[in-house]
Amino acid sequence: MKRLKYFEEPKLTFGKKQTAIDPRDGLLLFGPCEEFSRNSVKAGVIGTEAGIYLYKEFVKRLQSPIISKKTVYGKEIEIEPQRPSFTGFEATFGIEWNEEPIISKILDEYQIEQILETKNKKKRTKALVEYYAKKIVESRSKDDKRVDLWFVIVPRSVYILCRYGSKGEELTKKLDLKIQQLNFGQSSLYEDYDEELRELEKLKDDTSDFHNLLKANLLKAKVESPIQIVVEPTLRFRDKLRNRELSEDLKAHLAWTQSVAVYYKLGNKPWILNDVRKEVCYLGLIFKKLPDKSNNHSACSAAQMFLADGDGAIFRGNIGLFKSEKGEGYHLDEESAESLLGMALDDYFENRGCYPNEMFIHGKVKFEEKEWIGFLNAVESRGANSQLNGIVIKDTRENARFKLKLFKDTKRVEQKNAYGIMRGLAWQIDDTSGYLFTRGYIPRIGTSNHLEIANPLYIEVTKGNASLNTVMQDILALTKLNYNACIHGDGLPVTLRFSDLIGNILTATSNWESEMRQFKYYI
Repeated sequence: MKRLKYFEEPKLTFGKKQTAIDPRDGLLLFGPCEEFSRNSVKAGVIGTEAGIYLYKEFVKRLQSPIISKKTVYGKEIEIEPQRPSFTGFEATFGIEWNEEPIISKILDEYQIEQILETKNKKKRTKALVEYYAKKIVESRSKDDKRVDLWFVIVPRSVYILCRYGSKGEELTKKLDLKIQQLNFGQSSLYEDYDEELRELEKLKDDTSDFHNLLKANLLKAKVESPIQIVVEPTLRFRDKLRNRELSEDLKAHLAWTQSVAVYYKLGNKPWILNDVRKEVCYLGLIFKKLPDKSNNHSACSAAQMFLADGDGAIFRGNIGLFKSEKGEGYHLDEESAESLLGMALDDYFENRGCYPNEMFIHGKVKFEEKEWIGFLNAVESRGANSQLNGIVIKDTRENARFKLKLFKDTKRVEQKNAYGIMRGLAWQIDDTSGYLFTRGYIPRIGTSNHLEIANPLYIEVTKGNASLNTVMQDILALTKLNYNACIHGDGLPVTLRFSDLIGNILTATSNWESEMRQFKYYI
């Protein structure tokens, strides 16, 4: 049955129910599909005096067009299709974003630098997160005004020293042994030393990444306003890692991306999928090892649910020994599978008054019988008639066993063509499996959305009776629901695109208790 098939680029719906295939085209021509309920953004900002000043200048800059230009070897080249000019926030979204925030929380720059001198990476990250979070949490009781969105402005030094992979001392084996002895009642002669050990013990279950830990803490504190964390160089249109000024085309791209993310976090969808099947939802499974290195075998389970109209929700499941004994990914036990899918079904029913007709569960490995029984039990115990379909999606860039390359023969093509195969091409192996190129040449932008020979996704229907054609069409469409960016199409469906980020936030701190499930809080 091996054959090639091409899937048309999915259309998106914008204002006045108009459609386009590129989000930037649709927003430019028709505006967002959901209008904001008010005519202005109520923003809260927390940062140093310098950071808040940069925020104001950035917002002021977003009110005017940013023309996309690119110069290569002294010659200006056409870049508009790939990275279109930004038209201005109010002109695009129809709402005012005043440069003056309604609430400003000024942080002491000297205090931040003092905290950054702490050698232990987790300790300095936790101290900084508490410094920022306290100001935001206190605002609920101290300030009369309520904000739609908090902008957390972070100095570049915080980004460099308080993120995953940054340098810093970790707990030594000797110190870890002393903590264990203390927990077993073997205290020292010095109470202050014992207290310090107890404080260090609290750090074992926390992450050393500022972004993830701050989001986790504010979710636990039930802060209802989403947050947008921005590093100071970004507000100056500079690269946050190397601190170099961006080219004009990348400045326009940054303006589009930041604006779309802000609009989505305000509670509005910039666009939705056009061809929506009723009562269908998609569930992506997440597994994340706990940051406590003394507990290497346990992982946190979670799921992210997306509806075809763009609504998203996050569900944190059980922690357990989910690592496969055969070394093939993670698998839920029957009880955990039933609990996790049950949360998703209940949430769907609470918001829609019914259960979904179809649910597509996306995972990175084949489902074991015990976890699939758990999923079926969740449906049966609720009297739902939802048809479950288990879909395995593997990014072949990371799975050598499934790697496939297709090359385009250009000898017989008259026109000059320096690009490879098209995005949307599929190679179907049989009725249940095949490869889908979500990366590839895109006619609308006149180039490819990758930097190398395109790698496809391997897709297999392992449970249920869903059509492979339908599954592939859905996955291609789900690559266009990345509201954290503003691009033509992503390489991964949204059900898997943010799995690592969400897993990092859900495991960033111990004693997770948050019931805040909306996707906008996590990106």
